[in-house]
Amino acid sequence: MNWKVDFDEKYKMVVLVYNGANSAKDIFESSFSAIELTNKNRTYKMLVDSQNVIAKLNRADVFKLPYELYNKWGMNKAIRIALLKPKDIEAQQIVAFYEISTRNLGWETKVFPERKAAVKWLLKDY
Repeated sequence: MNWKVDFDEKYKMVVLVYNGANSAKDIFESSFSAIELTNKNRTYKMLVDSQNVIAKLNRADVFKLPYELYNKWGMNKAIRIALLKPKDIEAQQIVAFYEISTRNLGWETKVFPERKAAVKWLLKDY
């Protein structure tokens, strides 16, 4: 398992961290865990640290997340998702596609080059 999900008490946000290779199954499982944690803690902020991810999935898998699974798993449309830009070029393309897909389906999602800006964006208006 090359991912970890936690609740940040200070900022009242779910933090999902990826390291190394992650398959579609890994991404689905980690996303499900993160959504459960947002619902449990009644938060609308999610930080996804994908800087060190190597994504082993295709665009169809990426699109399946917001199009099919997020609704099935009860992910609130009010959740903001901040992603830290991956170093890996292929992972950057996957994250960019994810950003577009989630936005088109109603979630507020944005990719950031560094954590400080991502946290600031997540905390605005809260």
